[in-house]
Amino acid sequence: MRRCWSVRVGGRVVGHVQEITLAGVTLRASEAGRLRCLRTGARDVHAWASGEVAEGARPPGAVRLRYQLDEPGFRAGGRVVTAAAAVWFEADGLAWIEGGGCEDLDFQRPAHGRDALDAARGAGM
Repeated sequence: MRRCWSVRVGGRVVGHVQEITLAGVTLRASEAGRLRCLRTGARDVHAWASGEVAEGARPPGAVRLRYQLDEPGFRAGGRVVTAAAAVWFEADGLAWIEGGGCEDLDFQRPAHGRDALDAARGAGM
């Protein structure tokens, strides 16, 4: 199955889904993994989101969540995000984070080393 999200339990992939919603989300990204991808050009899963599987449609005020190799950490509204009340990982490959503006999100300045996804892209980020 291509273009799907991998679901892990205890570090092991237990399935793949087209879309999933997580609540009480912690976002993590390995800086060493990001730098390795940049150095080798090979993709791997080094960023993930942990949370509880939840139900519910994405609210109209949700903010786009992004992860790109060229900058560390997950970003929403141009700032690094490390946690959120909910994240919607959708079938089109996009992710959205709960918050009408940025005031409801847990932001952090980019750090050197480790920063801010256990539902990661099966084919890499």
